[in-house]
Amino acid sequence: MPVLDLVASLERFYGPLPAPPADPFRCFVWEALGTQTTPVRRDMAYAALRRIPALTPDAMFRAPRAKLAAAVALAGPYQEQRISALLAGVAQFRRRPDLSSVIQGRLRDARRAIEALPRLADASVGRLLLFAGNHAVMPVDHDVVRLCVRLGRDSETDRATAAMARGVRQAIQRALPPDVDLFRRTSLYLSHHAVQTCTDDPHCIVCPLSEHCPSAKT
Repeated sequence: MPVLDLVASLERFYGPLPAPPADPFRCFVWEALGTQTTPVRRDMAYAALRRIPALTPDAMFRAPRAKLAAAVALAGPYQEQRISALLAGVAQFRRRPDLSSVIQGRLRDARRAIEALPRLADASVGRLLLFAGNHAVMPVDHDVVRLCVRLGRDSETDRATAAMARGVRQAIQRALPPDVDLFRRTSLYLSHHAVQTCTDDPHCIVCPLSEHCPSAKT
């Protein structure tokens, strides 16, 4: 099934989905809160930071530490690591007022700047490049790899995880025109489907792709 048709099927099934923030600092916060937790917990913590408010580098720097800790705690475990990452990111954005512009500038410079931010996995770097930097880069995490392997987009399941992610990312990028909005839609719906339906124990009976999936349970 072509990637564009696959995404269209997922759009019809799930309806509109929220996207990561377009502002580079807010997108970094969204990613830092979302590491090793669920989307629901991430969104609760992000909303709590918005209420403080603490969603600019200066505002988070000035925020009372007790309020900051209470908001971050809503994301679940690893509270201290999240706070440490957020404050380290705050320091970088305050030290470099041009950092947001760099992230939205040349891809090479943007990638280097984002990779210097703390506690960001490869998929988080990709989402920052795509949603906050406006670069046509496809983020791929282990959930999307699992989904694409099941769909037959990368069948070499004995390869190393990093190599599999790279192969899946390259396959998706080759299948799409270099359009940022299309990359965003594809990333949103593949990731959402992988987390909500095509899980470790997949819910094939309700999956809108089961008819085209060679791994679907019969």
